[in-house]
Amino acid sequence: MQSRKLACSAMFIAVLLLAGLGTMALSSSTSSFAAGPVGNSSFLNDIKSVQICFSGDVVTIIRDEFGIPHINGSSHQAAFFGFGYAQAEDAIETIMLNYLTATGSLSKTFGPFGHNNTWYPELSNVESDALLRMLWVVAGEEDYATLNETVRRVMIEPFAAGINYYIYTHWDSLPSWIKENAPVTPLHVGSMGKLINLLFSSEALEEWMAAEGAIKSMGVEEYLRRYQSGVGASSAGLSSAIYGDVFGSNQWAVNGSRSATGHPMYGMNPHLPWDGVLQWYQAHIMAPSHDGLPELNVMGAIFYGLPFIGMGHNKYIAWSETVNQVDVGDVWIERLNDDNTMYLYNGTWRPIEQRTITVPVKISGIGVLHQKIPVYYTHHGVLLTINKTHHWALAVNYSTSKNIMGFEQWYRVNTAQNLTQFKDAWALLGTAIFNVMYADVHGNIFYVWNGVCPRRNDTFNWNAAVPGWLPETDWGPVIPFNELPQQENPESGWMQNCNIPAWNITTQPNNISTTHQTNPFPKYLVGWDGYRGMSRYTRGYMLYNMLLSDANVAMNDMIDMAVNVSVAYIASDCISKLPSGVPGGSQALNEAIAALKAWDMKMTNQTAATIFQLWAQRLMDKCREKYGKDATIWDFEEYIGNLTQDEAVNVLNETVSYMLNVYGNVSVYWYNVHYVVRGQYKVGLSGTNGEPFGCLNPRWYTFNEKTGEWRCTGGSSFIMVVSLEPGNVSSWSVLPYGVSNKPTSRHYADQLLNYYSKDTLHPNYFYMDDILMHNESISNIPVYSLNETIEMINERITEELFAAIQAFAILNMAALFVVNQTVNSSLAIGLTATAILAAVAVASARRKPEH
Repeated sequence: MQSRKLACSAMFIAVLLLAGLGTMALSSSTSSFAAGPVGNSSFLNDIKSVQICFSGDVVTIIRDEFGIPHINGSSHQAAFFGFGYAQAEDAIETIMLNYLTATGSLSKTFGPFGHNNTWYPELSNVESDALLRMLWVVAGEEDYATLNETVRRVMIEPFAAGINYYIYTHWDSLPSWIKENAPVTPLHVGSMGKLINLLFSSEALEEWMAAEGAIKSMGVEEYLRRYQSGVGASSAGLSSAIYGDVFGSNQWAVNGSRSATGHPMYGMNPHLPWDGVLQWYQAHIMAPSHDGLPELNVMGAIFYGLPFIGMGHNKYIAWSETVNQVDVGDVWIERLNDDNTMYLYNGTWRPIEQRTITVPVKISGIGVLHQKIPVYYTHHGVLLTINKTHHWALAVNYSTSKNIMGFEQWYRVNTAQNLTQFKDAWALLGTAIFNVMYADVHGNIFYVWNGVCPRRNDTFNWNAAVPGWLPETDWGPVIPFNELPQQENPESGWMQNCNIPAWNITTQPNNISTTHQTNPFPKYLVGWDGYRGMSRYTRGYMLYNMLLSDANVAMNDMIDMAVNVSVAYIASDCISKLPSGVPGGSQALNEAIAALKAWDMKMTNQTAATIFQLWAQRLMDKCREKYGKDATIWDFEEYIGNLTQDEAVNVLNETVSYMLNVYGNVSVYWYNVHYVVRGQYKVGLSGTNGEPFGCLNPRWYTFNEKTGEWRCTGGSSFIMVVSLEPGNVSSWSVLPYGVSNKPTSRHYADQLLNYYSKDTLHPNYFYMDDILMHNESISNIPVYSLNETIEMINERITEELFAAIQAFAILNMAALFVVNQTVNSSLAIGLTATAILAAVAVASARRKPEH
């Protein structure tokens, strides 16, 4: 995702805000987090009518030696209440920042110009708030009402209540900004779910930015001539760049015929940022079957603030997701009339719809102002660009903009016991994209190229903006689940996907029966028109070949596939271009060659790893010089194939000169310059970028050219491998940091220090005997309904309100005597009463819901 581009283009929001200053009014009331789009009286009345999370229940939270919470509820409601409470124990500030981001409420708390959002830090608070409100992320009552009632009752509302109960019981120790934004309601949770769908639909925003720049440069007609006549159509919007941080993942499954145990095994390794809205949290949620609900016993990981497990396993199944290339968002060019109030469609002019969004903005020394921003829509989507001079606009939409079905889908995934139930859950199509893979205790393995993908006219290039005045560019109905590319139990006995095409997940003829020449799927669904092999993800080659060559996969093999940091896919070709030595060359150059020739091509703590990384970076720079800044992995492979020995030596010599200048020598160990910082800890790490090196256990980083250091910020973000033996399901996993985001917790960096930095996994405890044997703490938490927890927090607010009034009154009464010396007593009493009333009004305004 191109955050810098979005940050630049998002300045249009700031322009809107500046243009709209005349509509800004001083609020007579500022709201709590429960206010405005996420809380009002009718919503709370609705909750009272459906609430079935009874008081009197108790949920037990057992934390093991890694701090992972095992939440054992007497009911599903109690379990999800405990899940909310446990998450809050570990990361209440992260959760609330995610909710403030998702509800477009950052400016109200932190002011307009900070960068507190957890999805695109480059955006200011007010830019993020406005953009997310424009793009339908902020969930409303109408969204929540579409959800399955049982899912609302047993999962979402108890989860929010659990967070509230934590806030209530830890009120005095919390930062004021959290208390100001309590209580949490289900619409915070709903908005968080919608934000995740937007994040994985972000190519719509990238297409918009690309189209905006191109049309401003060349005009509408030239743009359409270039991009809607087949010119450049196959590459527009599909980056195959040889380098960079991309959202990706690895997933793989083997059935009993290929495993050493005779039972299926499953592996998952998502590659995401280690901080922010996509940071993973691990937990284990348990509750018995009751009232027609299935047993709940699921372990895995999810993003902070969501009430389900997103990837992991239960007693029967294991599953995960990797990013795929379904086109789930588009851009339409709209022709406008002379006064820019109507748009052309099918030969007639239609009125542009104007709506108003309101962004609460805290202004220091003034209070909270409610910024009203006019936003314009056509039937295609929101107009993010309007060119009034040349009378065109760009409408943007994505397929899950009004879709909140993911919550029901994930509840059903978490409780699924077989492949049929798993498929039925995904058939709800509540999650924007993903390669989805699965294995179960019954011996099945399964894969689907998932996507909420509208049908389109395939004659258009949907990777570029399309002419909105043609009805042929309207979206049709979403492609149903059973028409998506999928594979079940291939004869090969294994499958993998590292963000590769759907038809390369295993060996032929076991793959999905299509190639790019005979493709029955539309290009906008599969996204790989003109692909080459595994396309841009070399990790696919690495894992494919490892699985192909191992007919008896043991758990140690699964773990090695998960943490493997070999870069042999590229390094072997590069090193083969070097001579064994250079007569007359410098000592340092020959030392570097000797180190590379003796190297095992693993990015572990070796001096050759540092040499290779710097050398490969320079080789990629040379490749871009030859093939252009958008050079692909294929270009790089071709460049290395044609590289002469002299060229290879010359680039290595440049590398050596750099190392001597920065480090003083070429014997620099990888961990000394390739590291992560977590609080007080600075820890060396193995690995490197997944692409183009084929590194299965990648790290993303920021490189400092001056110091020659790589500071890691993302990559492998939750690794888990699972053995699916019936009645004895077991798993091993690791997080980059630990389960807690509290710097004072022993679990703030324990997994980083003891496992992640050592490229190993810790065992998980899935059965109660093991959980109790390895427990660190056991807590019994009383369960309350959502309304009860809201009332509890309101009691805290009331207590603080009256304490503030009392303090203010005492202060003014103390001043009364002094005032009495100079003015009459009635004036003094009047001044004191006025001050007290003002204090009440200010304190009350902080809590009054906005509408």
